[in-house]
Order: sequence, then structure tokens, then C-alpha cells
Amino acid sequence: MSPVAESRRRTILAAMRISRRALLGGAGLGLVAAGATGCGVDLSDLGAERPSCAPRSALDGHDDLAGAPLIYEVDERGRTFAFDGPFYERLLDWLGFFRSVAGVEVTEIRTYGSWTDGGVRCGSWHNAGRAFDLARLRAGGRDLVSCRYDEWGSAADRRGALRRYWATAAALHHHFADVLTYLFDDVHQNHIHVDNGRTGTELSTFRDGASRVQNHAVQAICTHVWERPVPIDGTWADPTRAAVAAVADEIGSAGDLTDPEAWRAFLTASAARFDS
Repeated sequence: MSPVAESRRRTILAAMRISRRALLGGAGLGLVAAGATGCGVDLSDLGAERPSCAPRSALDGHDDLAGAPLIYEVDERGRTFAFDGPFYERLLDWLGFFRSVAGVEVTEIRTYGSWTDGGVRCGSWHNAGRAFDLARLRAGGRDLVSCRYDEWGSAADRRGALRRYWATAAALHHHFADVLTYLFDDVHQNHIHVDNGRTGTELSTFRDGASRVQNHAVQAICTHVWERPVPIDGTWADPTRAAVAAVADEIGSAGDLTDPEAWRAFLTASAARFDS
């Protein structure tokens, strides 16, 4: 194994140890926060259980995530957002994982919100305080990654923007099964939506090509992070399988993403290429 491959393998193993410790260390107990706005998601497309509405009074407020202030993307002002406790803990675990693997220090998070009032109809995990819409991760007054795909038409570094976007999405997929990007629908062109409606307090697993969301992610990650272009059509077919196998060989992992260890190794190595 080359020195580069060995270095990546050590990074992956270290990050997987961190994620196991976070999972076993009580990720199910947590704090909660209150939100401004959030996207609505057609849950029938995801095949997930239906959420129950949570009143804002049942949730606790947070204005930061692991010390990084939460800034409302619309007016660029800090807000207090509402989260279900275990979901907030999953976000904390994700951010710690991302900082460690990507090697960046996030000092500000721009968002479109978490909890929204579902009224008598709960059509989104936002109504339960178990969803979050990520717009940007920032440090030093600049974007580390922009999830504002709607603004990329004039981006000078579109290739780099895509790599950072999908490396970030890889880290999110490590913790959450449902990570909705610009490939999901037009509503998500200005943010990435995550929720734990399917995974709860567990890490995600790959659903054997049955999830359009996961298939899109794997294809985009292979194309934009690993520079192994495949059709990004949401189907699980040979071109994608071959690209995954090539990436797995490069990082010294098994190629079958249905193996949870192989899935997490793929995502961890992809997140580690955030600034490569």
C-alpha cells in the first residue's frame, strides 16, 4: 500500500473509532432548540415513518452547535432554533466527526431552520424538531462550503464547490440516512436537509441500492469527490458499482456498501477529501 493510501486508511480508522465512541457515549440523550423556517419533504418518497408534531414549548432553544453560532441565512442574524434532544445530539456528533475528518474548524453555521409549526398536519420531520436545513459552513468570515447550489452559476471554482459540497454530504450521510440535496428536487437547491426520521440515534446504513437519495449521493461522490464520473441518475447499476469498487480498492476497504463498515469507510474517506 502506498504512503498516501496508508495515510487515508489511518484517517478512516481513527474517524470510525470517534464515531463509535460518540454513538456509544449516550447520543440518545440531548438538548433541544427552536426554529424559524424549514423545508417540507414528501415523506412518501422516502418511505419513512410519519412524524408526530411537537409543540415549540416541548423543545429547548439553542443558538449554536458545538460553539459555532447558528445564523439564519435569510437575514444573516443569529437566532435560537428548536431541536428534539436526540436529534440535536446527532448534529453535535456529526459536526465533531466532520471537523475531525475534513480537518477544518467550523466557526459559524448558516441555516434555514429546524423546527416549524406543523399545525394539525405533520408532513415533515421539521414539525417534530428532528430536521435541519444547512446553507453554509463558515470560518474566518468566509464560506468553507456553500450548500447554495442556486448561487453557483457564477462560481469561479465550481469544481471545488462541488467537491466540498459532496464531501460535506458524505459526512452527513455517515450519520443520517435521509440527506436531501439539490438532486432531490428544486426546493433543496439552496440547502441540504437532514433528519433522523429513519436512523434515530444510529449511524446510517446503505439500503442495497433501494434509496434514490443514497444512490444519488454515491454517484455524485464518485463523480465530484473521487473524479470517477458515473451517470447521476439515482439508479444502482454497473457503472456506479464499478466506481465504488475502484474507490474501495484505493482506500483499502471492501466494495460492498451494504456492509456497514464498508459504507462508513467510503463516506469517511470521501469526507476526508473535502479540501484535497
